[in-house]
Amino acid sequence: MGKKTLLAFSLSLLVIIGYNYYLAQRYPRQEIEISQDRPASLSPAPAEKAAKLEIPATDSSKISSLDQASSVSVETDLLTIVITSSGARIKSCQLKNYPEEKVSLPEVNKQLAQLNQQISAAPEEAKPLLRRQKEKLELLVNRMEQEPTSAEMVSLAAQLDADYAPTILLPGNELENQKLNSAIYSSSKNKVVLSGEEATESISFVYRDARGRSIEKTYSFSNSSYIIELDIIFSGWAKADLEKGNFLLFLGPDIGLPQIQRGRRMQAYNGPITYFDNGQQQWVDKEKYSRQEEGEDIQRAHDHGKVLWAGLVNKYFIKALIPDQGAESVLIEKNKVGEHKVALSLPWTGNGTYRFRLYMGPKKESRLGQADVSLEKSIDYGFFGPIARFIYLTLVFFSKWTGNFGWAIILLCIATKVVLYPFTHRSFESMQRMQEQMKSIQPEMDALRVKYKDNPQKLNKELMEFYHKKGINPLASCQSGCLPLILQMPVFFALYVVLYNSIELRGAHFIGWIKDLSAMDPYYILPILMGISMFIQQKLTGMGTTGGAQQEQAKMMSIMFPILLTWIFASLPSGVVLYWFIFNLVTSLQQLLIKKKSQVVAVVT
Repeated sequence: MGKKTLLAFSLSLLVIIGYNYYLAQRYPRQEIEISQDRPASLSPAPAEKAAKLEIPATDSSKISSLDQASSVSVETDLLTIVITSSGARIKSCQLKNYPEEKVSLPEVNKQLAQLNQQISAAPEEAKPLLRRQKEKLELLVNRMEQEPTSAEMVSLAAQLDADYAPTILLPGNELENQKLNSAIYSSSKNKVVLSGEEATESISFVYRDARGRSIEKTYSFSNSSYIIELDIIFSGWAKADLEKGNFLLFLGPDIGLPQIQRGRRMQAYNGPITYFDNGQQQWVDKEKYSRQEEGEDIQRAHDHGKVLWAGLVNKYFIKALIPDQGAESVLIEKNKVGEHKVALSLPWTGNGTYRFRLYMGPKKESRLGQADVSLEKSIDYGFFGPIARFIYLTLVFFSKWTGNFGWAIILLCIATKVVLYPFTHRSFESMQRMQEQMKSIQPEMDALRVKYKDNPQKLNKELMEFYHKKGINPLASCQSGCLPLILQMPVFFALYVVLYNSIELRGAHFIGWIKDLSAMDPYYILPILMGISMFIQQKLTGMGTTGGAQQEQAKMMSIMFPILLTWIFASLPSGVVLYWFIFNLVTSLQQLLIKKKSQVVAVVT
């Protein structure tokens, strides 16, 4: 019995380790993963197509008017936005309901010291990239030394170069691009403060050149939404002014400030994302680069179908452009240090209004759904997507009852056990009967082991015949022990993904020392409790107590296995460890009740 139970637990451990390896491959630290939702029949646009489009690069060193620009502030219940009159671009967008993650200042200073050493020893051609990284870290240190702020959607790279967005670019007309994005726009308001659920307000920025042409950017804000409406109005322009017959609207570079890695097992995708519709299906496309393309400037164009939206994401936030009139392609830029921009390519249809919506906010389903363009597809639950989404909705539902996601996880575990109770109960009863049968025949089995101790092959044959004679299936205990764990595995893995990706669980408190259910337990208390519960559960199953020649080995494994599992779980999100701990407690209680019931039945009979 002990050997079979050990096999059941070992199989579960292998599944956990294997899934962790799968997640590490799906969310690598450096390489960018392409979405599995993308149709296999579609391939990236060829390099010559991207070259033909002549995507212009932004030269932020030529933006000289920023010092003379004024700033317009916008306050809603959700956002604090600052728009510079230089190019009418957003230079800051803070999310009021989401605090900035605390990055370790000593760790950043340590990285700065290492970078200084690398810069000194590096060849001249490598120094510019290292200096770039150093400048961003220094900017981060300056920000960290200020008062705590809300989560910032404008990246360090954008702040460093004053390379703000959204940016209008005209392919083939570099001089015009400098004017459009560095000129001072006149604004209709200096400040906007919204209050009230239905409150809305707009701000218009206008630029006119010496030839009488004008561009007007009108931003419209709602107090209850992260969606910003953007109307771009061209007036006095001729088709000849747009050499390629289109214009580009850029976002980036990048999104937000550096995020903490919450655990050591999994990395989130961080980069460009596009949602296509080719008339037959819709899918999310994430950009992928080969190792040879790392450290290189890459420009790509993708025209797989109608672009419903395109943007930049990290684990918890997204900023996306949603064209109302449809975009002909999406353009992606990556520079040598891995900073990304994404742009919509819009065909020129003459003077008039081109309408967009700009989402700058959390990857929260209820908020993303307000855009009504499947923006919620930016949340990637991976292989266990359908189960993960159901668990996410269940957790949100339970959290409304309890007001706490930790108790919601406990309720989810109990609900899962209730749903699976008929299967697990029969399994545990079968395992209990098997234990009793094995105990009853243990003396005879020991006698066979002594008799054939020098002939293992003969011993195995005699044992099989003995099992057959007694009507016992030696694999039944393994099947009974595996079933409850196997039934739980999809829920466990899906919960893992939900905890890692759902912004509702970012910084979600539970009790006492558990300040963030999506991060690992800082004091390893929950993993230790989980290991103890695993040890108790094994004792209740009788692991290591069946006697025989393998008893000492089974006893050793009954101690080593919980220790090994504790080590694995120590780096997982504390919410996942909480789920498994409660699962062990409830399972142990169930096994104890079955054991007591069988003892009562034995006394009666």
